Amino acid sequence: MRTVAVMNQKGGCGKTTISINLAAALAGIERKVLLVDLDPQSHASVGLGVRQSNLEFTSYELLMDPLVRVVDAQLPLADGLHIVPSSTVLSGVEQELADRMGREERLSNKLSQLADDAFDYVIIDCPPSVGLLTFNALISADEIIIPVDASYFSLHGLSKLRETIEVIEEELHRRLNVHIVCNNLDTRTHFSNELLQEIEKFHSAVLMDTFVSHTVRLKEAAAKGVSILDLDRQSKAARQFLLLARELIEKEAKIKTDDLGQWMEKLHGPQKVSEGVLFSLDVPQARSVAVTGEFSNWSKEGIPLEKDATDGCWKLVLDIRPGEYEYRFIVDGVWIRDPNNRDYIRNEFGQENSLLIV
Repeated sequence: MRTVAVMNQKGGCGKTTISINLAAALAGIERKVLLVDLDPQSHASVGLGVRQSNLEFTSYELLMDPLVRVVDAQLPLADGLHIVPSSTVLSGVEQELADRMGREERLSNKLSQLADDAFDYVIIDCPPSVGLLTFNALISADEIIIPVDASYFSLHGLSKLRETIEVIEEELHRRLNVHIVCNNLDTRTHFSNELLQEIEKFHSAVLMDTFVSHTVRLKEAAAKGVSILDLDRQSKAARQFLLLARELIEKEAKIKTDDLGQWMEKLHGPQKVSEGVLFSLDVPQARSVAVTGEFSNWSKEGIPLEKDATDGCWKLVLDIRPGEYEYRFIVDGVWIRDPNNRDYIRNEFGQENSLLIV
């Protein structure tokens, strides 16, 4: 599954237009696609005809409620195309999560729960700013698409944005594949051709060959709540998005990390392995460690973990049936929440139980 964040902190560059129609084009060539609307303006949702009044779950609940999964929040739109819609309350996430640990990793935690073959592509439509929501998208993604419209403000902002991405990569210890897409381009004008040459001069290594031409048909499609492929599959814009989708497919995502396994374990807590679910806790000085939860009827003794002589980490693999489970570790007789698992819910006593979804 390849996850692509579509981002640009400059508004009006066609970010949502690219997100909607690229997702539709990928689905149109028989790829399973999930479009995640992470913009509080909800333009990707509205642009695909999603009615806000009928929504039970949105990307807000997906980020805020540990019990809401991607499969709960997604809506089918067409063959191969699903969307996690947005809502205006998403704008309050940054304030609500200001003092919460792991707030930048909420989306990646939820996407990691998907089966490997659930989708071929996840396209994330980011808000026009580099804040908490965009950080959630970037931590989840292995690729970034930057739409650039035909203006010198975009050209100037592009260099600044790539510098920002480099800083983010250093923070994440990950290399993100960047793709630049020229959007709303009118090649009949001297100005647009000059601008294209400037982009090729400084960003040729990451510039996509396919660009999207200026056309009112894209605005007409958005107004009708459909993609350009649904409005007019024979149009020039539809053909360009199909070409863009095929070009993206040809580019293989490459993730570079300092230690991907260690990063994933830190991020997601218990890990799925071939024998079941691996529980681990890095407390080398502890005398005893056990795990207890709904899968053990909250046994007071718990199921003991064994200490690894190599790294001093306590580990246990359990064969657990699919479902949702609350659990806690017992360290030297003291019950604690899993410090490596960002998902938790409060029990009837006000304590925090870690949440495991198998």
